[in-house]
Amino acid sequence: MLAENSHEGGGKSMGTYRQTVVDLDASAQEAVVWGERGRDWLEAEGFIRLVPWQDGVVRLAGPRWREAVDLVPWDWRARIKELEEEPGGEVRVVTGRIVFLAGPGDVPSAICPRCQSATSAWPTEVVTTWYTTGAADLGCPACACRAPLPDWDWTHDYFAFAYLGFQFDDWLPLDPHFTAAFGKALGHRIRVLEGKW
Repeated sequence: MLAENSHEGGGKSMGTYRQTVVDLDASAQEAVVWGERGRDWLEAEGFIRLVPWQDGVVRLAGPRWREAVDLVPWDWRARIKELEEEPGGEVRVVTGRIVFLAGPGDVPSAICPRCQSATSAWPTEVVTTWYTTGAADLGCPACACRAPLPDWDWTHDYFAFAYLGFQFDDWLPLDPHFTAAFGKALGHRIRVLEGKW
């Protein structure tokens, strides 16, 4: 789905702060299986827990959630072990051909996978082409490299073109050590997108 990294509920009145750990390597055929593996790892490690909700379950912060987030710049009170403050939003696994977005904002620059040059002069229709067909190349004006759209980086980690993501809604900023461990558990390259919706 285009911009699946968006408007599902449960946010605060000022909007939802969404962080998505995107699996860059899971294929369309593998996404559901790898999504289950990633979710199972998060549960087994105690980062999330199952909570009954209506006719099903939701996945909320688990007993080790503090080890997954960067508490220092956020709120000194949350570092007190006895304080029962925890992220209020759920963690969802999303699959399908998805153009993940960090959040509403200006169009980012594309960063060439070969020469690392950044350009803002890229044809935005390639996003629609990739979403529609699953294949689109982008050319670098600096070195003439042509590479598949998912191979490109983006300023402010704005885009990820992939089939699997793990959405953390209204969690404190995820700690890079946690996301690195999660990527290692998946055995895949990841990209972390964050923004307010």
